[in-house]
Amino acid sequence: MDVLNESAFANREEAVPIHGSSPAVCRAGYFQFTADQSFTNGCVQSRGLFWCKTGHGRFYVDREMHELEPNDLYILPWNRRIRYVPDVKEPMFTGHVHLIPDYARDSEWISDVPHESNEVAFNSPDRSDVDWPAVRGVTRFRIRADEPIGLLMDYSIRRFVDSHGFDEEEGRRLGFLFVRELQLLAQTGAGRDFGYPEQLRRMMAYIDKGFHLSPTVGDLSEVVGRSRSHVLKLFNKYLGMPPKDFIKERQVREARELLLSTTLSIAEIGQSVGYPDPFHFSKWFSRQVGISPSTYRKNHGPFSKRPTGSLHKPAPKTAR
Repeated sequence: MDVLNESAFANREEAVPIHGSSPAVCRAGYFQFTADQSFTNGCVQSRGLFWCKTGHGRFYVDREMHELEPNDLYILPWNRRIRYVPDVKEPMFTGHVHLIPDYARDSEWISDVPHESNEVAFNSPDRSDVDWPAVRGVTRFRIRADEPIGLLMDYSIRRFVDSHGFDEEEGRRLGFLFVRELQLLAQTGAGRDFGYPEQLRRMMAYIDKGFHLSPTVGDLSEVVGRSRSHVLKLFNKYLGMPPKDFIKERQVREARELLLSTTLSIAEIGQSVGYPDPFHFSKWFSRQVGISPSTYRKNHGPFSKRPTGSLHKPAPKTAR
């Protein structure tokens, strides 16, 4: 993980406090934006963990603009006004977890977070923010999907979706786990670049943007201006696999995420990961995962409709 907001980490001796408060996770979800899907939430009362998994875009917190690209994880402040603006060509696919820093014990449990002043639990005396010196304001990290906090976010989101909310015990236990992960981010986040050489990171970024084109070793060697054997050596040494397997894993991960969190057809998902023939895609997916795309979607609880970001409905546009 690589922290990009140095000002938020001026005092790294001050870790995120664990004792003295009762954190809880009350809401989580995936959101696949479309190119024209820009909306605003007026006042979100949570510490948001906002993860850009694929695609690009930007968002505004209290009028301050922040860029979104794959692997970005933002920690967002309490009482934020936030506006989302997806990229027209590559709208972002995101994961979000809403953390209440202090949810009073022996109070009514509500597995939701208000996004507007007219929603349930807005300004509830049972919920409050906590001053975390290490993550004040909008704080940006770079994380991999296989890091603990990435795995924890995916687990929490899928649990929330499958269960239609968290019960209190689960929500509170997850809250402590996330606070712990934030503490570790604060302590170790600065200056990390995954330990990979710059050339390998450039090739990985190239694959992340163009995995659907199934780039070859020759394409990657052109990206860094080195020989094919040098490319193979970097991938095998640092990732333990050849480039073709790394690309294949990226395609499988994308296909899984789209099957779980969108209502795109099997053919559309195959097209998006580089397999325009639906039959070929289903056969390829079954070989990689062990079951067909349709069975994978059925077994893991598909959305019956496109997931939404909040209960808030954007105000209709007025004529000028």
